[in-house]
Amino acid sequence: MSGVTTDQLTEPDVQTFFAAFAAAHGREDVAAYLDFFDQQAVWVTSRGRCFRGRDALGEYLHAVIPGGLGSGAVRYVVESVHPLGEQVWLVVVEQTYLDEAGTPRDAGAAHTHTYVLGAPDGRSDGLCILAGQNTVWAADSAQG
Repeated sequence: MSGVTTDQLTEPDVQTFFAAFAAAHGREDVAAYLDFFDQQAVWVTSRGRCFRGRDALGEYLHAVIPGGLGSGAVRYVVESVHPLGEQVWLVVVEQTYLDEAGTPRDAGAAHTHTYVLGAPDGRSDGLCILAGQNTVWAADSAQG
């Protein structure tokens, strides 16, 4: 539940949404994390697995999130927001897994996520994730 409404969506609204989303991930609170996704959401992992629906995504996340951060943390930075239509936005987020010192864990620690945010009919609590994809940065990604 984002708590962010879609009337006159602003950059701070998106920042607020993803700060709460990152906080749920940082707590490794799978139920709270899943609450940000629409019931029919589609998610594609960095390895190409596609999950359709919050229940299927939940099974996957319950297997990978708890304990995944170890003693580290995760950082989300909203890079850009693009309106796609009425109450639908594409948001690009840089996600980085950090070690206990707050530095990126390793070469595979950085990810670019694309999210489609919207406010589907029947959801009274504002924005949610309709679809998304995670892409891990390859070691040579700085070269394009």
